[in-house]
Amino acid sequence: MKRDLYRLRHDAWRRLRGGEVTPWRAGLSVGLGLAIGLTPLWGLHTLLVLALCVPLRLDVPVAWVASNVSLPFVSPFIAFAEIEIGAFLRTGHTLPVEVGTLRSDGVGAFLAELAIGAAVLSVTAGALGGVLSYVVTTFRMSRAASRG
Repeated sequence: MKRDLYRLRHDAWRRLRGGEVTPWRAGLSVGLGLAIGLTPLWGLHTLLVLALCVPLRLDVPVAWVASNVSLPFVSPFIAFAEIEIGAFLRTGHTLPVEVGTLRSDGVGAFLAELAIGAAVLSVTAGALGGVLSYVVTTFRMSRAASRG
């Protein structure tokens, strides 16, 4: 019984890790995690990470950590940036939105801007974070290979 539980836990962890660490897998895991974490789908980030990373054999724990970029004390600032990006792309100028306006009217008043801005910000940050992770992982792996 104890051995079966150990094997089950070990197999689940191995599946969540997706396989051996490579620069590509690290970069894609971080990039996908950042992209998911910057979407305004609060409360669904962990489910989205699991739903996308397991079939793609990406590193779920790495993607999950990256998706936690939108912690509760940071989320309002991310949403504000996404609204401003969306407004600029829609109209050519930013909105005179203040935090007080967002509190009183809610984010729902700016859904179109939020959707556009979230798409742009999440894809851009995911791509940049993924490339940076790829470069760092490649550098660290080449350094480790040259030592041993």
